[in-house]
Amino acid sequence: MKVLIGEISSYKAIVIAKFLKTNYPGIVLITYDYLTFIKKVHTKYSDEHITLNAKSGKAYIDELIKLCHDNVIDIFIPVHSDNVGSILQAKGLFGKALSYTGNFDQYLRLHNKDVLQNVARELEIDTPNNYLSFKEARIPFVVKPTNKSSSKGVLYLKSEKSKNTFYLEHENDIIIQEFIEGFGCGYSVFVRDGKVLVGYGHKRLAEYPISGGSSVYRTSFFDPRMHSIAEKLFNEVPWSGFAMIEFKFTPDNRLVLIEVNPRIWGSVNQGLQCGINYFEPLFGIAKFNKCHKEVNTYLSPQIYLSLIQYILRFNCKPLINFIINIRKNNGDLSLIKDPGAYLSVILRKILK
Repeated sequence: MKVLIGEISSYKAIVIAKFLKTNYPGIVLITYDYLTFIKKVHTKYSDEHITLNAKSGKAYIDELIKLCHDNVIDIFIPVHSDNVGSILQAKGLFGKALSYTGNFDQYLRLHNKDVLQNVARELEIDTPNNYLSFKEARIPFVVKPTNKSSSKGVLYLKSEKSKNTFYLEHENDIIIQEFIEGFGCGYSVFVRDGKVLVGYGHKRLAEYPISGGSSVYRTSFFDPRMHSIAEKLFNEVPWSGFAMIEFKFTPDNRLVLIEVNPRIWGSVNQGLQCGINYFEPLFGIAKFNKCHKEVNTYLSPQIYLSLIQYILRFNCKPLINFIINIRKNNGDLSLIKDPGAYLSVILRKILK
């Protein structure tokens, strides 16, 4: 079986490449990236690497379509969140490589925060309250682009000064929501025609940047409502493929839906390291059955930048937690075991 994954300088792609080659050794793994230096500096788990000429737009999609057809790709796993929508718009041109995924309309209903909130409210799923204007918004509140993935473009406005400054510079296609107190958690799934086949819950222990950034340190966490909400949501929007539902767990025991990422998510390694095989519906039972174990996973080197930021804000809890669980911690990347992968992620941040 031939599998295509990219961009391979993304840590998410590297984690998946390692998991697939370790657990399904018969797979031929072809990787791609638009960054030219990745040709020489990439993960050791790539069987063949291809450099694209374009980084986005129609030319980028056309290259991927040709790559799938020329190499007779069985399964294509795109991980770059900015390009998933464009790829799904052209899903039919990829042939069997994307047959496991939902369609573009389903993707938009989950990905667009404004549309998702309407769907959730019809299903009586708890969501943050919206403000109609900056004038009525009460500090603190959150401003989000409706069509960007994860934490990209999200701003937390915690003072009247920041509110007034942003009001003068704000863009269209945003939603203004109340700020929800509590910790972040997520329920990650593989779904087929709206049926949840694999599910796993995690809790954020540290973020980078620390004010609403991506998860860089996580642990297992489960609340039965997570699975119930997932079933209810995907019964309404019969998505197929990977997805991660983000929640806030509040001090008064509310589980508030924040957003849905209908794609591979940043903390995918947390479930994989705890024995959750999101890829079993695609590839079957893994050759090497791993025992279920409880670990905390982290993204390096971002975890260290995150811990520094927490300390500068006089919050030592994440650092203490990291030190206490040092034997339980498992990094997404390893400089020693896969130096090419580790260096490619750093160089991506510097040179892209």
